[in-house]
Amino acid sequence: MAVSAPAPTIPPGEHVQLSLPHVGLLPATVSAVNGGTVVLVLAVKDSRVHRLAGQEVAIEYKTGRGIQRFGGILQIDTGDTLRVVLHGEVERVQRREWARVDCHLPIHVKGIDEPVGGETQTLNVSGGGVLVKDKWNMPLGIDVRVELLPEPGAEPIRALGRVVRVAGPEEKGIRIDSISREDEERLVRLVRERELQALRMARGR
Repeated sequence: MAVSAPAPTIPPGEHVQLSLPHVGLLPATVSAVNGGTVVLVLAVKDSRVHRLAGQEVAIEYKTGRGIQRFGGILQIDTGDTLRVVLHGEVERVQRREWARVDCHLPIHVKGIDEPVGGETQTLNVSGGGVLVKDKWNMPLGIDVRVELLPEPGAEPIRALGRVVRVAGPEEKGIRIDSISREDEERLVRLVRERELQALRMARGR
């Protein structure tokens, strides 16, 4: 029988990612931590999740020092609530260093718990966050939903994040805390393409 792990230091309201077999990473919000059990609410409903009750899953929690990965067993509550009964030791994943490129792209920023935000543009972009033009004086520390439009007519890159930095007048840095694997790959690909464009221009091609 698996031994329950100690309670993780994840405050309620934090955004995490739930790693599921055959599904991948899904963004979720921590509703409560009761001992070695974490109660989660998915940011987006997925009908496949309810078929995975009793399966081994993992919660990935991004911090300033890297990613903490908590393994456990998935339990399904009524409604949209999930529970993960943790076991074993927390795995610490080394923080990834992201390249950052200057680019002006349309982005929609909306406070999750604060009535602030709207349409604006990026000033620079990386795989781990964006710098945006802040027309609303967003407070530091608030959680936001972002939808970045990589090109006209494309599906937006969606993520959950937190306003973490003042970079200048009307400039705020948003750290990405939760994003699907597919959208993360699209974001990283966008940054790489912009890097290559800048390199070609610097070489005069």
